[in-house]
Amino acid sequence: MAGTVALIHARGGSKRIPLKNLAVVGGKPLIAYPIDLCKRCKWIDRIIVTTDHDGIMEAARAYGAEVPFRRPADISEDVASELVTKHALEFIKEKTGEVPEYAVTLTPATPLTRPTQLDEAFELLRGNPTWSSVATIRRAVEHPEWVLNRDLQSGEVTTLLGNSLDGEYNVSQNLKPYYYPSGAFWINRVSKFMPRPSMYGDRWGAIVLGPEDSVDIDWPEDLAEADKRLSKLAL
Repeated sequence: MAGTVALIHARGGSKRIPLKNLAVVGGKPLIAYPIDLCKRCKWIDRIIVTTDHDGIMEAARAYGAEVPFRRPADISEDVASELVTKHALEFIKEKTGEVPEYAVTLTPATPLTRPTQLDEAFELLRGNPTWSSVATIRRAVEHPEWVLNRDLQSGEVTTLLGNSLDGEYNVSQNLKPYYYPSGAFWINRVSKFMPRPSMYGDRWGAIVLGPEDSVDIDWPEDLAEADKRLSKLAL
């Protein structure tokens, strides 16, 4: 098969927020957001939710996703994302004899992601055929030049990068911007992913998400923040 499959990771276990993927924010369960997001991208041909939980299966189907298998228990704990994506792609190959050209991996934990961001990432990957993937990043809050090591015995301090804190290094506007992975989604070229599963690969690019898009729901207070932002968007 050609085309693109979206693989939404949504296991039932969650230590910080029980059944997080069914938590209601902005009037809908979290699982609904990545499904609706992918339905708005015309280049995504299939939307598959990979889960081990009956309630998430039911909700995913209600919002229009496929749930063609139950995720095995050994990859339903805290495991690397590439293991879950690899399992789903192997399932597709077993059933159809082929794999898609591209795979989009995402979770319900970032409900503020927009279709235009997926579109931008997809076009970036298609335009760079030697890349394995395109991911999402955000601007780093701290400057690496200002990150310090402190000797626990003497109390002496040095900078992580070995630079001084004088002159140009004292002015934040003079410092190079750095970025941090945001984990909103990954788009992988499957021909490069399957031989060596990695969400990034040897060469990859990224789009930059702003602070307004970077809510990642890990704690109960993140649910409240996401609900507030989504309620404003609905006005």
